[in-house]
Amino acid sequence: MGATLGTAKLARGVGRARALLLWPQAVGPEIARMTRPRSQQGGTLYVEVRDSTTAHHLTMQRHHFLKRLNAMLAEGNGRPEDAVRELRFSVGTVRAPENTPRAAPLPAPDRARARQLVQEVADPELRQAALRAAEAVTRARRWREEQGWRPCPVCGERCPAPTRLPGEAPPPEAPPCRACALTLEDPNVRRAARVVARTPERLDALETTLGGSGRLAARHLALELLDDQLGLLALECVRSGGENNYLSFLRAQAETYLMLKLGKARGDLRRADHAALPERVRQVLAAGQP
Repeated sequence: MGATLGTAKLARGVGRARALLLWPQAVGPEIARMTRPRSQQGGTLYVEVRDSTTAHHLTMQRHHFLKRLNAMLAEGNGRPEDAVRELRFSVGTVRAPENTPRAAPLPAPDRARARQLVQEVADPELRQAALRAAEAVTRARRWREEQGWRPCPVCGERCPAPTRLPGEAPPPEAPPCRACALTLEDPNVRRAARVVARTPERLDALETTLGGSGRLAARHLALELLDDQLGLLALECVRSGGENNYLSFLRAQAETYLMLKLGKARGDLRRADHAALPERVRQVLAAGQP
């Protein structure tokens, strides 16, 4: 076959056609769906894409595609002159595969929640614009809920659920989103958390020094510190048989925890608020009540 093709001067054309045929395997299914190899002239392979943005992005990554494509050409005993030395991407017509699933439509907005968000906007003209923006926000929130996104324990915004192994149970609480995870590592935030864990009344003052995200992160860290302390105190209360000193300290720390957890002043706390305490602490306090 090789001798026949050489005689007919077709071997060069077949060698170049191999680069076009191997393109989908070299770049993978995702890239193959948005590209179409058009022709090869000399050592340059011309590839069409759907838009200029994709062309620019793939051009920046072309050295990866060249390496893989030439490796596959060499595996088939290709000739050195058939190697692809350059890739040129240009905008053309690339048809999407017929079996490409359509994107799910966005859910309807939560109009009741949107109206609540803009209830303080007095100007009628501005109110309409704000209402449309609020509806877009609630639509995005509902979409995230349908996709299984879970609220960040720090800021409350929904974020993608972490990848789990098959059969692995989801964690009881979603991990912090990436932005909050970075804020939690800030030394200033960590220092402020230790202060707030002792004096929760100073939490609101952090808004001016650390910003809203820093304030939420400090509150989250302070609650974690208090949770650990409450667990140790509850254990000591049980070991000591309900000694008054331990029980009084546990009640004081529980109040501090509830102030941060519920955003209430110490004098506004009620017996029903104990439902927000960790279960072991709640049981020890209930057993120590007269």
